[in-house]
Amino acid sequence: MADHLTEEEQIESLKRWWAENGRGIVTGVVLALVGYFGYQWWQTSERSKAEEASNLYQSFVEAVSANEGQPDNKQLTTAKSLAQQLKENFAKRIYASQASLRLAALSAEGNDLETAASELQWVLDNSDEESLKLLAKRRLATVLAARGKPGEGLELVSADVPPAFSALYSETRGDILLQQGDKAAARTAYQQALTQLLPEQQGNRRLLEMKVESLAVAEPAATEVEDSAPATEATETSEENPQPDEESDAQ
Repeated sequence: MADHLTEEEQIESLKRWWAENGRGIVTGVVLALVGYFGYQWWQTSERSKAEEASNLYQSFVEAVSANEGQPDNKQLTTAKSLAQQLKENFAKRIYASQASLRLAALSAEGNDLETAASELQWVLDNSDEESLKLLAKRRLATVLAARGKPGEGLELVSADVPPAFSALYSETRGDILLQQGDKAAARTAYQQALTQLLPEQQGNRRLLEMKVESLAVAEPAATEVEDSAPATEATETSEENPQPDEESDAQ
């Protein structure tokens, strides 16, 4: 009898425990299942979006690469349409920013500097990739200088940047300063760029050296200085000991 009552008490205790905790356990299990299947759905959705963005970008590359990188009007229109889809639907993905950079380059080559600036600004406003933003900022500085706004261009490339971009930014400053006619400051910027080149950037060294050499200050030749000395001395002697003129002799 005591054993029977003990079992009943155990069952009653279990019922009470379940009444107090069962709802929380069920809720926890449901949330765990929702979280698991929700994560699986999110992963599937992300893979699908990544594939869609990748396919759009691949089609974009094919369009802008047609005719050995010189697309005709139809191909360029297709490329712009694909880039717009990337920017509207996948603005935070790297493909959208890469498409804008490519369109900016094509626009600059065609002397459409306004469109080039707009595409580069889009990258600055939307990309989460710091390296792409730094690249866009440097190119935008060049475009602004070409549009007659060198001061704005210099502002963009005057801030501190990671070592991988330091030489490039210094060279760009030099180019803009040279465009403004400040040869001394441009030469200093090119020299700074030379000191900032990383080992993997040494291929650009010779070009920078040529830019520095082209702005070297010409030194007066030593022979010219020596030749001018006697003449100067003769002039000074003549002024100190003036000779009488012919009228004085006649008198």
